[in-house]
Amino acid sequence: MKPGSVFAREEALFVLAVLVGSVAGLAAGQILVRWMSGATAGNAALAVATTVTGATHARLVHRRPLGSLLPSVAVGAPLAYVIMRAIHALLGS
Repeated sequence: MKPGSVFAREEALFVLAVLVGSVAGLAAGQILVRWMSGATAGNAALAVATTVTGATHARLVHRRPLGSLLPSVAVGAPLAYVIMRAIHALLGS
């Protein structure tokens, strides 16, 4: 495979992972806004989007099995949210 085509494949898979993560984040935001404030739902949706993007990238590029990704997402999204809230609290925003 040519170096240019490898780069193009990597970029295409990255964009696909970002799209999947974005859709997951939007869906999570729409679901969560029913049970929490809009700002909290937005922060949680961002954590879900980031985690799903990483999991999708791991699946597409590194060929990790889906079964090993589900626990990562289940733990990763809440952990990302807690860390994000802690950083916001430390920075005072």
